[in-house]
Amino acid sequence: MSSSPIHALHESAGAEFQDYAGTPIVLTFGQPQAEYSAIRKSAAIIDFPQRGFIEIGGPDRLAFLNNLLTNQTWNKNTKTGLAAGTGIYSYLLNTKGRILSDMMVLELGERTLIEVDGRNIETIREFLGKYLFREKVTIAGRAGELWKLFLTGPRAFESLLKASGQTMGAPAELSVVTLAIAGANVVVYRDDLCGVPGYVLIVPTEGLEGVWRAFTHDPASVGTPVNSAGEDTGGTGRPEQFLKFTGLARPAGWAAFNTVRIEAGRPIFGIDYDESVLPAETGQLNRAVSFTKGCYLGQEIVARMHAREQVARLVVGIRMDEDALPVAGTKIHDAAGNEVGGITSSTISPVLSNAAICLGVVRRAQAGLGMKLQIPAEGAMRTGTVVELPFVR
Repeated sequence: MSSSPIHALHESAGAEFQDYAGTPIVLTFGQPQAEYSAIRKSAAIIDFPQRGFIEIGGPDRLAFLNNLLTNQTWNKNTKTGLAAGTGIYSYLLNTKGRILSDMMVLELGERTLIEVDGRNIETIREFLGKYLFREKVTIAGRAGELWKLFLTGPRAFESLLKASGQTMGAPAELSVVTLAIAGANVVVYRDDLCGVPGYVLIVPTEGLEGVWRAFTHDPASVGTPVNSAGEDTGGTGRPEQFLKFTGLARPAGWAAFNTVRIEAGRPIFGIDYDESVLPAETGQLNRAVSFTKGCYLGQEIVARMHAREQVARLVVGIRMDEDALPVAGTKIHDAAGNEVGGITSSTISPVLSNAAICLGVVRRAQAGLGMKLQIPAEGAMRTGTVVELPFVR
């Protein structure tokens, strides 16, 4: 995985970075509270170089995917596939029903795009290829060719319309459109993963900087950041250049995004659950699995667990009784001191009066709402309560 093509642009804006499995991503542009506020109250845009894309072509592609994925891409009765301009969220499983990857499947009419963790592009491409026989299907990784930006917030759609010059109604969840932004053809789909309107922008490399600037700079003076006095900084990279923000969407980093997506109760594959987990244990079963589509890889195990309503563990939301925050990786214990799980993500929630909230994986017996758990945090054993997700509605 490589850094974002606009990494230098972020550096010039005073960004701080963190490592995401080998890829540097923006942690913050120096004002995490303002970035969080933009997601909650207006619009923010986030660069996600850690994500990647696979392109599936050929007339048999949707039927082929339907035989492998947990969600439906092809109706065997009507012999029709996903309609152009629609998408689904799905899992790819191994023969034992374990999750190899999650993905967004986006149907564009003449081709299908799959969005995944960038680390998994080649693994998934090779895995799919092993099940390709006489079908008329092509599979190509688009690492380094297509990039993900995420536009989110109550005013995100308004910003999208201004940047594209389009007039249209707000799309439904997972609706897909192609818009011209700053001279680039951008595939856009809606995904409210922060609990507020969200739009994923899939941008070709050559158009990425122009699209980023279209949102983050004043349209009247594109390419001219301003400081707190409204003065042209000439792109000097001084951290204060975004104190007075005049663009369509404030640049934001992982710190603000991660807080809001935890508040929204949205677990992330590779962070909150991994390849050892079964679909029923993720809390995303209704989004990711169709129980009417017929057979697919790992389907028997998924169907059996669903019929018996039996899981060994679950992803749950935990609200700490105090303001001490457990870190990811912290072990979770029951009242008798037995280890029953672990914290996967945690944050302090501004909209919940700075409550400490977490996502974690715990045994089924401890996953009930109201269950009290013992969790080490800031040098002492603390109490947390299993609560309904999302934390913030």
